[in-house]
Amino acid sequence: MQSRTFPHTKSDRHFDISLRLLMIAVGVTLAGCIVWLGLRWADTPTVPADLVPLTELAPRSGSLTAIEAGSSEARQLLLAPGQVFRCVSGNRVTFTDRPCPTKVR
Repeated sequence: MQSRTFPHTKSDRHFDISLRLLMIAVGVTLAGCIVWLGLRWADTPTVPADLVPLTELAPRSGSLTAIEAGSSEARQLLLAPGQVFRCVSGNRVTFTDRPCPTKVR
């Protein structure tokens, strides 16, 4: 049996050349990106200068007493992670992980 070979046309050659050029361009770009990322990763950062000057403030002594003098209701509000409360207020039913308020506001 005789094998037939098809002649290459001019468009096939241009397609092959453009495909090879595209592969070379992608390969060079990929290698450049890998080198650039490697250089950035290897570069040790210097200590950054503060963009905003920081000043240290002493804590106020009155803020601690204001927290202690707060309402006892706020201090007793505890979360119950394993428990769900069903609260009914008027015609609305809500579910929460906090105890239901005793007073209707």
